[in-house]
Amino acid sequence: MKCALALTAMALQTALTMGNIVPDDRMSWPPSPSPSKPPGLTVTTYHLFQRKFTGLANKDAGDFTGDASFIFLTFNPFEEQNPEASIQENIIEMSTVTVKGWTTEYMECNAPGAVYNTSYGKHLNCPKTSKDYCCTGNHSVVTADTLPSYRCNSMTGGGYWYAFPKESEGNKWTEKLERRIDGACIGNAWRKEAGGCSECGADLDQCVAKCIQTALVPTSGRWPHYHQDFTKLQAIWDNAFANTTFCPDQPLPSDTGSSIIV
Repeated sequence: MKCALALTAMALQTALTMGNIVPDDRMSWPPSPSPSKPPGLTVTTYHLFQRKFTGLANKDAGDFTGDASFIFLTFNPFEEQNPEASIQENIIEMSTVTVKGWTTEYMECNAPGAVYNTSYGKHLNCPKTSKDYCCTGNHSVVTADTLPSYRCNSMTGGGYWYAFPKESEGNKWTEKLERRIDGACIGNAWRKEAGGCSECGADLDQCVAKCIQTALVPTSGRWPHYHQDFTKLQAIWDNAFANTTFCPDQPLPSDTGSSIIV
């Protein structure tokens, strides 16, 4: 059973004008109830981030539907205060994760350098000097026995978001990295399918995001009961991760002993 996704890209773009919301907003607004049925114990996850990172420890991820609306906010130039916000510069990892259970005590994580200050009273800035993502949200102490968490949002669209505590990796959850590809490979494939977006420049920016959504994402209903049909997007997305010729594998960080190049 899919849970409902809270904000369409259009609504999130409005939220961005009201505060510096980092695009890893699997974490944020509005508050989201959990679905009556949690995800399965084996899930496929996707996460867009800088090339110097790998793995899901202390990170938030999503299934395709969970990420589909929000990923349009990453059609931006790279910004140090918003380091995950560029599909053009960053990579996407696809992983298979097996868990021993789930909790709804969702852990919110931000990349080093991220500035997250909003008018909704949430603050989760992560120092640029941090070697790990910064996480918050758990009411209890995070230990080797802390389960990974999930959440969904109350609007239509569907999709799960997940969070994976570093402390419990190997005990409560394990990850198998399946693919690591350029975000631009998918962004440009969507752009091509949308007719090229000739009205836009060469970069994968918000002009291109709007062009793709208009051409490939039919919507029905009215806010707050939007429904977006991501079928055309998902077909290209799935091909990108299934076909190593279409989207070649990208190298892992050179320091294999850490999730970050120091």
